[in-house]
Amino acid sequence: VAAAQAQTAGMIMPEIQVPGNGRPMNAMERAISHTMTASLTMPTFRMSVNAKPGALIKAAKAKGVSVTVAIAKACAEAMLKHPTMNSCYQPVDKLVERSNVDIGMAVSAEGGGLVVPVLRHCESRDLESLNEDWKGLVNRARKRRLKPEEYANPTFMVSNMGMMGVSYFDAIPTPGTAAILAISASGPEGMPLTMTSDHRVVNGAEVGLYLNTLKKLIEQPDIWMGPTGPAIPEGDWDYDVVIIGGGPGGEDCARDLAGHGMKVAMINDAPFPGGECLWRGCIPSKAWRAAADRMRDRAHDEHLGIEGTNKAKLNWDKLEATRRNVLETRGSMALKTDQGVKIKVIQGFARFADDHSVFIDTAGNSEDPHTRDVPGDGTQGERISFGCAVIATGAPPFIPPIPGAEEGVANGSVLTSDTVWTLEQPPKRLGVIGGGAIGLEMAQIFQDFGAKVTLLEAQDRILAEVEPEIAKQLTAVLQDEPRLTVITSAKLKSIKGKPGAVKLAYEDADGKSRTTTVDYLVMATGKRPVLEPLHLDKAGVASERSIITADSRCRTSVPHIFAVGDVIGGLMLAHTAGQQGRVAAATIIGEDMQYDQSKDCGVIFTRPQAAFVGLSVEQAKARGVDAVEVKMPMSIDAKAMINNELHGMIKIVVDKASQRVIGVHYLADHADTLIGQGVMMVSAGMTLEQVAHAIHPHPTQTEMMGEMARRLLSRLRRSKKRAKPAK
Repeated sequence: VAAAQAQTAGMIMPEIQVPGNGRPMNAMERAISHTMTASLTMPTFRMSVNAKPGALIKAAKAKGVSVTVAIAKACAEAMLKHPTMNSCYQPVDKLVERSNVDIGMAVSAEGGGLVVPVLRHCESRDLESLNEDWKGLVNRARKRRLKPEEYANPTFMVSNMGMMGVSYFDAIPTPGTAAILAISASGPEGMPLTMTSDHRVVNGAEVGLYLNTLKKLIEQPDIWMGPTGPAIPEGDWDYDVVIIGGGPGGEDCARDLAGHGMKVAMINDAPFPGGECLWRGCIPSKAWRAAADRMRDRAHDEHLGIEGTNKAKLNWDKLEATRRNVLETRGSMALKTDQGVKIKVIQGFARFADDHSVFIDTAGNSEDPHTRDVPGDGTQGERISFGCAVIATGAPPFIPPIPGAEEGVANGSVLTSDTVWTLEQPPKRLGVIGGGAIGLEMAQIFQDFGAKVTLLEAQDRILAEVEPEIAKQLTAVLQDEPRLTVITSAKLKSIKGKPGAVKLAYEDADGKSRTTTVDYLVMATGKRPVLEPLHLDKAGVASERSIITADSRCRTSVPHIFAVGDVIGGLMLAHTAGQQGRVAAATIIGEDMQYDQSKDCGVIFTRPQAAFVGLSVEQAKARGVDAVEVKMPMSIDAKAMINNELHGMIKIVVDKASQRVIGVHYLADHADTLIGQGVMMVSAGMTLEQVAHAIHPHPTQTEMMGEMARRLLSRLRRSKKRAKPAK
């Protein structure tokens, strides 16, 4: 092996004659000798960081596994984020990219010397199975009885001289790996981790990022090992947990913690819990959507022989009374439930005083739950201490820096998802900026109420988060609406005017200047957390670009402080925040639970509705998954024919290798109820065969899932037969 590599590199390896009677090397010694000689051809560089291993040692002990195995697993976890570290150079001028992480780790052999057994597939196996394998490998390695396949071809190597008291060293990488990690004995600054890397495969930036990720995984092992006990530090705290925010994320977290006997305070900036979802988002918009649907459905009555009902008229005052009553009823119910499970609900704005206490500003409190409160001046309030804190403060609407936008907000001509509820009557002409879920829902609702609506979207498509073909079909449906115009690739240049006469100047896709005049403009350009009032710096909580940095267990850079919902970015949805709140609660009480966005879902409440769970084919392939899809148009479904709801389709996305369902995508009039089956399929990792064999009731639209699964199974069987070589 060494000779071949030396010849490839254009080198002649010198052989120096030495005196004495040498014994022949055994197979393992020869392999090591040849590999070390070949390593001389590698252009290497070194880089070091210090990590504090105390938490990892404690976690490994609690799990009953070797610290060595825990370090190997941490190395593999870091490679999932930095896969180039698992590559290697192949003569001549090739790079081998590998998904399997096989880690060689040095073991002291009987009679002296080191042997390097290889722990296979560290990336996909759990700690317990790795530890069991390692025990056997170590026993055989100490006796030098390893089989060749047990020490050959590692993809990465670890040498832990720290266990021998060595304070610092660097190791030699071998061909077939990109790097070797040298671990030295812990000192005052921590445990030195030194990477010697092949510069042909990785650069300094990649190694630096990898080392910092590895450092974090070693210092915060619960990120990937799971909690080893409750997260609440010992101390005399006023509350075990303080939750800042009373929306879905904060409230679900508080209830789970209270259910486990924790002393919990929930600080909410309104007289009732519910947050944006209840008071300014999901629920009030669905009241308007329900009214719009009643009016829209009248158009289908004649199709079923019902006459005289096609002239629906909207009574705005009655609709608004219903909407407000629903919100107030649900808010009151939520507060009573929270208090009933012994959650201390405190109205006010919280800001960190340090990493274990907050000051609650009550000077700005109001009694109106329908409007967003503003922080007070700090002249009233109290300071309370906590063992753990959970930040769940949501995110207000974002107003982009467009000339005239702020003035429009001030004079009431520019509305947001916070202020659109102040309308005294539906406008006759409405402008909407933004082709996301909020913008599309508002545009179509007011179109159904009789307004002429113009929607401007800066991107070349609507619904960037939705599967492309679903978004394209929905665009076509919306373009056919009688009073709704959707303009993509539009750049809004300015906003001028007052309510009743708002002039919008924009550039179209061709760069031509256009104008339109509306009564009001709804700014639906997304949400952005406002973190400054929280004084995160006093608690040491890290953030980046107005987003709090948190891991899959919703833990921030401060181990006993968590963050959930909109403040950590991602899908800014109520059910997402609720799930993350439950994840944070589980981690705090010592249970193992993580948030996985690849299994999250969403519904856009247009007509037809767009809905998704899991990944699209494009998203799956971007993750390296060989994905296939099957789709079926709604127009062939009997119920859709009867109700004249023919627009749309359903798609199932499957991992071809495992045949597990990894995504389901809908465009259908009742996608909000259909998506539940897709959620269960993806979250449970159901196979195509399981879906195909399930008994679906007839006639329902759920039976389309079974039919699609059977079709895709048949297609995969045919393609497998075609792929078989002829005998």
